[in-house]
Amino acid sequence: MIVAIGRARKDAKALGHALRIECLSLGGIRRAEELDFPDLKETIPIFFFGRDDIKLIREVEKRIREITPVYQIAILRKKEVRNARMEELRNAFEFAKAKMRIGMKFSDVFQFSVRNEMNLEVHPDYDTYFILGDGFVENTKSILGFEVKKGNLILRGLKNEERIYVPELKAVVSKKIGESLEVKYLSEVSPREIDLKRMIETNKEFLKTLERISVKFIEKSSDGCVGVPFSGGKDSLASLILAKKALKDVKAIYIRTNYEMPYTEEYVEEICKKLNVELLVEDAFLDVSLFGIPTHENRWCTAKKLEALKRVVEEERIRTLIVGDRDGESRVRRMRGFVLQRVAKEIFPIKHWSGAMVQLYDLMNGFELHPLYYEGFYRLGCTICPSLSPWERALLDVHKVQEEIN
Repeated sequence: MIVAIGRARKDAKALGHALRIECLSLGGIRRAEELDFPDLKETIPIFFFGRDDIKLIREVEKRIREITPVYQIAILRKKEVRNARMEELRNAFEFAKAKMRIGMKFSDVFQFSVRNEMNLEVHPDYDTYFILGDGFVENTKSILGFEVKKGNLILRGLKNEERIYVPELKAVVSKKIGESLEVKYLSEVSPREIDLKRMIETNKEFLKTLERISVKFIEKSSDGCVGVPFSGGKDSLASLILAKKALKDVKAIYIRTNYEMPYTEEYVEEICKKLNVELLVEDAFLDVSLFGIPTHENRWCTAKKLEALKRVVEEERIRTLIVGDRDGESRVRRMRGFVLQRVAKEIFPIKHWSGAMVQLYDLMNGFELHPLYYEGFYRLGCTICPSLSPWERALLDVHKVQEEIN
C-alpha cells in the first residue's frame, strides 16, 4: 500500500533492504524534465532524497501534487540515499508516515496536509482526533475546567498527553494512566467552533484518495471468506465500510463480553443492519473473580477475546480478517506490517490513517460514531480495560450519575 521511491536504482535497493516494502526508483534522473513517474494511483508514495537533490525535490513535489494529495518526501542528511545507514532509513520512513498522518493546516477549518503548515509536532507514535459532540464540550468544562468547541483538534502524544487546538493551542492535558488528570498548560485564547460539514467537504478529496487505495488493497489481499472484527469503535467501523465497498459480501464479528461499554451492543446491531452486513456474535466471558482485574502486565482479557474470535473463524471458515488497527494507537501496532498471519490472515487497510481521518471518513459515509465518542472517549474497550485513562474513567462515572438521575 505504501511504496518507497528513491532517485536511483541503488537508492531503491538500499531502501528495499532497510524497509522490506515495495521500492522503486526514478531511474537515476538528475533533472526535473527527465521525470517519468510510475503508476501511483493505488499506492501512497514516500520519496527519499539526499540533501543535494533540493532542486529536484521541488519539481517532484510540484508534479506529485498533480497526481495525488497523499504522499510524503523524506530528505536525508547524506548526499545520496544509498549512503545512509539502515537505521537512518527506517527512522526517516517512520517519521515520513507520521508527518503524512499528523500534518495539518488551518483555513476556516482543519485540513489534512502533508506539508503540515500548522507545524504540529511529528512523532511516529502520535495521533490526532477531533472533539465531537456537546457532551465532549460539556465534560471538558466540568471535569477539566476550561472551554473547547466542537470541531477543535487534539494532538495525542506519548503517555496520553494531549494538546488541544482551537485552532490555536489552548491547553496541554495529561491523561496518563495511573495518575490524576492534570492541565499542564492553559492559554487565554477563545475557542472557535469548526463547521464539521464544511470540514468533511474540504477534506473529501484526501479521504477519497485514502479510500481508493485501501479498497484496492483489500481487493488484492483478501482470500476466501472474509470477516471484520467489529467492536463498535470508529476504526473497526471504517474497516467495515471499506470492506463492504471492496468485497460486498463480508461478515461482521462482534466479540461480546460481560463488561461492555454502554450502548455498544445496540450500536453494533444498528450499524450492521444499515450496512446490510451479516453479524456474527460470540461471547467471551471475563471472569474477574478467577483472574482478577486485567493489568498491563497481565492482559488475560485479550487472550479470552482472541479465543472467542478463533472459534468464529474456525466455525465460519473465515480465511481473511480485515482489522482496524492503526499506527497511531501504539508502537506495537506501528511495527507490524500491513499483512499478518495470526488467527487467520489479517490485513490492516487503515494502518496509516489518523484518528481524525477515521472520524471524518465514517461521518462522510453517513454513519454516526458510537455515542461515547461524543462524550469524549478516544478509544473504546471494556469497562475493566487497563488502558482506560483517568479521563475515560471520569467519563464513565459521569455516565453512571446521569443514568441514576434519569
